[in-house]
Amino acid sequence: MLKTMKIAAVLTTTAATLVLISGTATAASAPPWVGDPATCTNPLTAVQRTVSGRTVQVRYGNCGGGQYGWGRIQNYTGPDLIRFEVDLNGDRVADDFSTYTAGTRNYTQAYPTSSNPARAFRACFVVASNGTCTADNSTAWW
Repeated sequence: MLKTMKIAAVLTTTAATLVLISGTATAASAPPWVGDPATCTNPLTAVQRTVSGRTVQVRYGNCGGGQYGWGRIQNYTGPDLIRFEVDLNGDRVADDFSTYTAGTRNYTQAYPTSSNPARAFRACFVVASNGTCTADNSTAWW
């Protein structure tokens, strides 16, 4: 009986430890957005496209020691919206995004780049805050 209780206690402790490790790993692996890529150094344009007279770009640069990408709009008129979409699994469907109103600022938040080809970015001009990027209003995926 004593031996059975010890085994049960060890298994319970091991299971609890595995749950904690799994939860911590998942939270720690989620890369953070950089709120203001104007603080990033060596910014370059990866891809751009003219949409309705506006230049929409995917930019990248070094933000706090890592490479990040973000969206930017130029030649905007009034409160146009720039949207930056992030694909994390290679299906070229947005898994996350950042949208900003030009006039307040003409660029989005920044997301970490990756050497994994599954991760990709695109930027687009949208007319509503719930608008999404399409083949007609966006850059190519980068």
